[in-house]
Amino acid sequence: MIDLADLQGHWRRAWLKAPGVIDHETAVHWMQVGSLYADIRIPCPRPDVRGATALADLGRATLLDLLGAEGFAGAIRLNGDICTWERRINWHGEPTAVDAGRMRMEAWSELIEEGIHAEYSELWHRTGEETAFAERYSAGDELGFLVSVGQRFVFGFGPAEPGAPEAARAALRAGDRGSEVARQFAQGYVFGHWAGSDGVACLATNPLWEGKTVLALKTEGLAFRATDFFGRALERDFAARRAEESAA
Repeated sequence: MIDLADLQGHWRRAWLKAPGVIDHETAVHWMQVGSLYADIRIPCPRPDVRGATALADLGRATLLDLLGAEGFAGAIRLNGDICTWERRINWHGEPTAVDAGRMRMEAWSELIEEGIHAEYSELWHRTGEETAFAERYSAGDELGFLVSVGQRFVFGFGPAEPGAPEAARAALRAGDRGSEVARQFAQGYVFGHWAGSDGVACLATNPLWEGKTVLALKTEGLAFRATDFFGRALERDFAARRAEESAA
């Protein structure tokens, strides 16, 4: 039996096993505080983007590789040993399946997840028990989720109503580098560390954000500052959501 307390903290995936797949390489960070979570998954190795000033400078094959990343955030539901990740925001658009796994603790720092609606298993390692907080934010028609454990965080933001699944990837495969691709990279996910109240990106769905300060915690909100697909300023000023709004 799993309860909410068992899942708290910063989890890193050691491996994924699925039919025909064994993945030890993808960098996966799942942070859980209370019922809120944020998750980022960056395949390794990544394309070499040195010298690019914007993602629009990159070729189609490189952009397709970058779209191999994943990011999603929201809240979890527990039913016995089954955890369901409700994706309030999802980098690849409207989820096409329920994300649920059967969870089994092997030790305080080790967790096994087995798929319910898909055939897979994952091993997760918890990095430590430290000061933690989580918050939901909104800016216009977008939502943001920040989950922080110790000096590390995962932040994601995107449309409250996700678009068509995999729209950007389908557009690129059809030879279209236009609005769908730009829309994809106008949202994003970051794993980073705190420098005081500033958040510095270590990994991100846009690799050109990495190594840069992208977050600033405010008294009642959060500022995100980075660049979009074309290298232009991408700025969001998020307000913390009231409790009654957060439940929606």
